[in-house]
Amino acid sequence: MRKKLLNTNKAFTLIEVIVSLILIGIMAAIAGMGLVNITQGYVFAKLNAGTFFKAQVAMTRIAKEIESIPADSTTAVSAVTGSSINYTNGVLSVNRTVALSGTQLQIDGTTLVDNVTAFTLSYFDAAGAVTTIPAAIRKVDVTLSLQGADNTVSTFNNSFKIKESCW
Repeated sequence: MRKKLLNTNKAFTLIEVIVSLILIGIMAAIAGMGLVNITQGYVFAKLNAGTFFKAQVAMTRIAKEIESIPADSTTAVSAVTGSSINYTNGVLSVNRTVALSGTQLQIDGTTLVDNVTAFTLSYFDAAGAVTTIPAAIRKVDVTLSLQGADNTVSTFNNSFKIKESCW
């Protein structure tokens, strides 16, 4: 009697190998797109963090400047517009100007922050009514818009009171 030989060689066919490679390629492409999106999000957040930091520094400096204006003097604020204020610093007793020049916010011509898309000042008297009379100003609302990553514009608002007496 003859023995039947069994085929014990097991292997993948060419079609199985090709299908496996295609599936692996699709999974790698999806994973790659996810990594690219994560990386782009990180870079965007890092660049905008710089924008927020610059805005925070600018607002803090503006607060110190405005809060140094002596409210008890009728000549402390000498001129105001929607994007600038000219005043006498109560601590240093010098005339100062905060103004927008192009895309730069400046204090006495020195750049405080750049990439500014908008800077507006609103003035209020002691009763909270809008005023443009320099001697009556007791509160200033500041709106600052900066251009950040991917040309994203971020807007920051704050209100600052003029102190009732100079230190």
